[in-house]
Amino acid sequence: MEAKLTKKYGLLTAICMVVGIVIGSGVFFKAGKVLKNVGGNIGSSLIVVGVVGAIMLICSLVFATLSSKFEKVNGVVDYAEATCGKRYAYYVGWFMTTMYYPIITSTLAWVSAQYVCALFNYEASTAVHLAVAALILIGSYAVNALSPKIAGYFQVSTTIIKLIPLVLVAIVGTIAGLINGMTVDAFKANLTNVEIGGAAIQDNIFVGVSAFAFAYEGWIIATAINSELKNSKRNLPIALIVGSIIVVGVYVLYFIGM
Repeated sequence: MEAKLTKKYGLLTAICMVVGIVIGSGVFFKAGKVLKNVGGNIGSSLIVVGVVGAIMLICSLVFATLSSKFEKVNGVVDYAEATCGKRYAYYVGWFMTTMYYPIITSTLAWVSAQYVCALFNYEASTAVHLAVAALILIGSYAVNALSPKIAGYFQVSTTIIKLIPLVLVAIVGTIAGLINGMTVDAFKANLTNVEIGGAAIQDNIFVGVSAFAFAYEGWIIATAINSELKNSKRNLPIALIVGSIIVVGVYVLYFIGM
């Protein structure tokens, strides 16, 4: 009997998947590096966020177009087959299976375990750290495999929970900065002629773009649920575009709020 994937996810879950995959710890530990590279100038930081965000938006528009035309069982691999043929799709599938998915999931499990260890005052890179990372990987797999609907609800709830502190930082920080003048000062800090570490600000913007790219990583994974998404040819393109806009907007407001 042939196994078929059922349509169990809605538009909200798909949007939250795009946003939730992208917005994570990356913005917190990459924001400081971006600000350092541009000498603390918020205007230059926003250029960095905007450049990488524009790349994400353009790519999401491309995949939104593809997802509105093709619907099989494996997202990006299906699009590779439709545009470049079965051989290329075969290589893409092996790359995603053996390299991309394992690396990104293990990295996220490692970082999440590091936060857990810090919370309970355990040292990182120890046996405890490895054990917690393994439990996170196993637990994530178990939830998705045993109850996809619960996994969908979990995706929506965790995305909303993650957005709350970011939005609060953006709103409260922006208001406080405008009142005490720090926001205006931050836009004036270390303008274009200043050099940092022997490199001009313009050069450091490109370094910042490279550093901040990780904070936009992973959204393409959302295409993998195309065959499990209700009305996929309509909802997946909307999810990719709306989710990308939300991510860029939150990042911009977060930097201004800081």
